[in-house]
Amino acid sequence: MNLFGNIFVVLGAGSLFLVLIWWQPETGSNSVFGQLSNRTVYLWAYTCGFIALLAFIGAVDSILRLSGKSKNPKHKQAGWLQFIILIFPLMLWAVDAWQYSIILPDWIFSILVFLGILIPTIWLLRMASGHLWGQHKGRNASVISFSSIVSIPLIMLVELLLVIILILVLGILNIGNITQIPDTMGEIEALLSSPLVVLALTIIVAVIAPAVEELFKTLAVWSLLGLGISESEGYLAGMMSGAAFALVEGMLYAAQTAMTPGNDWLYFLIARLGGTLIHVFNGGLIGWALAKTWRDRNIARLLGIYLLAFIIHGLWNLAVVLTQLIPSLRGQEINLTLSNLIMAVMALLVGVGYVFFARHVLKSTKTQPIAIIGETHVT
Repeated sequence: MNLFGNIFVVLGAGSLFLVLIWWQPETGSNSVFGQLSNRTVYLWAYTCGFIALLAFIGAVDSILRLSGKSKNPKHKQAGWLQFIILIFPLMLWAVDAWQYSIILPDWIFSILVFLGILIPTIWLLRMASGHLWGQHKGRNASVISFSSIVSIPLIMLVELLLVIILILVLGILNIGNITQIPDTMGEIEALLSSPLVVLALTIIVAVIAPAVEELFKTLAVWSLLGLGISESEGYLAGMMSGAAFALVEGMLYAAQTAMTPGNDWLYFLIARLGGTLIHVFNGGLIGWALAKTWRDRNIARLLGIYLLAFIIHGLWNLAVVLTQLIPSLRGQEINLTLSNLIMAVMALLVGVGYVFFARHVLKSTKTQPIAIIGETHVT
């Protein structure tokens, strides 16, 4: 199943990459595609290409296992990746210097943005993986591929359905005429600034989105539980799932930013650091809890970890809503200094928790052998 799934992703995402890399929208046309910028298209293309590459790695690993070839017990830990973060400031400088350049080709600028999102993600994974890095290359690649193609679309679908249900409930109760389509710009502004809409958006962003994302983000780990994976393997697979979500979400926002005139790419890339950290950390937490609960059946601990991940994610989104979204809807000036300070403090607290939890998991694996039960059956 893993082999066929990865082949499907290679063919689908790879074909989409080729189509996007050669196709450019007719800028200025009245069609929907004409509203897309070249940078948006290239960012979509690079995302599809990256997913196809990881699916290819997972497919090759599955073929080797099905052929009966023994796995090399040695693994490369790629210690140099611990210093990859040093390239990140260079990416920030390049993006800030050339974001309005008409000389630099859009495909090169889009590569810089893509690396500005990818590099911190890889670095966070490498630093928190320690000696676990490289032990299950094919599995990790498949987890990222599966999360990108299955988990994330499922999350988006569930969130959309819940939002529709929320709107229908408000419409049935006839609260605030929220289902009525405004006719003028003034009516739109009045609707967006109404307390009911603000409350509804707050519930969607700070409650529904975190709950759904933390529940389904580590869906790939669920399929590994029957193999008897260890807590450290669940932790690693969970982080890979979180990294996949952070990368795809970051690229979707980047593609949207590319369509906005006068966007601030430097601020965007720096702000993505906090979201990436939260997704990777929460993924590792839940992956570890899932594997551990599969062994000792302690459901209370698993529910507690889910609740903790939801609170961390929800508070992060709530801070964005309170300091940026609500003032924007009300036509007020956003206090970026206060907003950035709050986000920085929260990111620092999550980062400290990330470090201590990673040290706990890595320390526990040094005192016991890493379980690879069922590893040969992962095809």
